[in-house]
Amino acid sequence: MKIKNFVKRAINNWAVPRFRNSLPLWCIPKRKEKFKAYCVGNWKTGTTTIHTAFSQHYRSAHEPEAGFLCNRILAYATGKIDKGELTRFVKRRDRWLGLEMDSSGWNYLLLDVLVSEFSEAKFILTIRDCYSWLESSLDHSYRNYRYLQAKNINFRKKTAMKIHQLLFAEGDLVKHAPEEQILADSGLYALDDYFKLWAEQINHLLNIVPKERLLIVKTKEINQDIPKIETFLGLTPGTLLTKARENVRREKQKQNFLSKIDKDFLEEKANFHCKELMDKYFPEVKGYSNPAQNVIESN
Repeated sequence: MKIKNFVKRAINNWAVPRFRNSLPLWCIPKRKEKFKAYCVGNWKTGTTTIHTAFSQHYRSAHEPEAGFLCNRILAYATGKIDKGELTRFVKRRDRWLGLEMDSSGWNYLLLDVLVSEFSEAKFILTIRDCYSWLESSLDHSYRNYRYLQAKNINFRKKTAMKIHQLLFAEGDLVKHAPEEQILADSGLYALDDYFKLWAEQINHLLNIVPKERLLIVKTKEINQDIPKIETFLGLTPGTLLTKARENVRREKQKQNFLSKIDKDFLEEKANFHCKELMDKYFPEVKGYSNPAQNVIESN
C-alpha cells in the first residue's frame, strides 16, 4: 500500500505537472468555472478549512501539486527561470487543474502573477492574531522540520524547508536573544523573524490585491463568515459547508513555546512588528495569553 501511494503521489505531483508544463496553453481544455478564487492566507490560518468549506459543491483543492509548485517557485527565486516562464507555468497549471477555489499558503509567493493574469479572480485572506498564529506555527515547524538533518529525510520536506528559508530571507535572520534560547535549541527562528513575516505578508497582500477583489476573514470566524464569503463570490446561499472548522484535524504535540519565553520580552517583539495590524484587526487581543486556556487551533 505504501508503494502504491508513493507511485500515485509521484505521478500526480511530479510526472503529470512536468508533462503539462511542456504543453502549449491552447492544448489544455478550459473548464467552465462558476467563479475563480484563491485563499492566500499564511500557513496555520485556516487554508485547509476554506478548502473543506468549498469541497462539497465546487472544484476545490488544498495545496494542489505542492511539490512541483514549490520546485517552480524556487527555480524563479534562484534565477533558473524568469518571470515569463513562471507566468506560463502558473497559467498552464491553472488551466489544467480548473479549480474554482485554490486554497494554499504557497499562493502568496505567486501573488503578483495571480493578481495580474487572472483579472476575474477574487482573493480570501485568512488571518489570525500574531500570538496564536506563532504558537501554532512553532509547533508545526518543530514537528515537521526538526528531522532535516536526519539521514532519511525525504525530498518533499527538504523542498518545503527551502521555501521557508525563502520566506524568511535567511540571509537576514536575527540572532536569538538569551530570552528565546529555547527557540534556538529547538531549531526555530527568532521571534523577530516570525513577527516580521506575519506583518510583512499581510501588508504586502493589502497593497497588491485591489480592495474590491479581497475579503479578509479571521480564522476563528470562518464558520460564521460563510454567508459573507458566499456573497463576496456571488455563490448560491447554503452551498458552502458552514461547520468546516469542526472537520479538520487539530494540532498534535503542543509544545507551548511562547509560554516558556518571558512575557514582557515576547510582547515587546510583537508590538514592534505587529502593533498597527493587531490594533486594526484584533483590538481585543491586549497581549499574550497561554494557548492552553483560550487559543483555538487551526489548520
